[in-house]
Amino acid sequence: MDEDNLILHIAVQNDADTIASLVNSVYRGENSKKGWTTEAGFLEGIRITPEKVSVIIESEKGIIIKAVLDGSIIACVHLENKGEYTMLGMLSVDVNFQDKGIGKILINECERYTKTVYKYDEIRMKVISRRTELIDYYLRRGYFLTGEREEFGRSMDTFGETKEELYFETLSKKI
Repeated sequence: MDEDNLILHIAVQNDADTIASLVNSVYRGENSKKGWTTEAGFLEGIRITPEKVSVIIESEKGIIIKAVLDGSIIACVHLENKGEYTMLGMLSVDVNFQDKGIGKILINECERYTKTVYKYDEIRMKVISRRTELIDYYLRRGYFLTGEREEFGRSMDTFGETKEELYFETLSKKI
């Protein structure tokens, strides 16, 4: 993959169906098992609906940044303004493009956007505690565990049905 051909844009309403399909293919179902971000082993159902993506796109509190390669959306991330910090979520890279640095590019863009547009010096995220490889990835990128833990499904919707008891760990990074 040629990084120079990767273009980042803020998603628009016409992207909602494609983004929902991408996110669901990365986190759930058989296709997700080809990548390292799958939740298929402990969560069933869809991760997000096109309607929920549309709500996020229309929200004044956040954006979805999409990564486009040769005219196709191959990755995305949701960045939400929380008032004193931003919340990074729904980082999704097509399983055929994982391990090529695209996630890092999107995270860097979220950090840049947080600092320059929102003028905040902190970015946070919630990661399912069972996802130790993902937590380790973020720790290597300078994030730290805050000690905040939340039962999965308490404050969010459209995440599917759990096969076991799950928790979110909150990670933070000063930028």
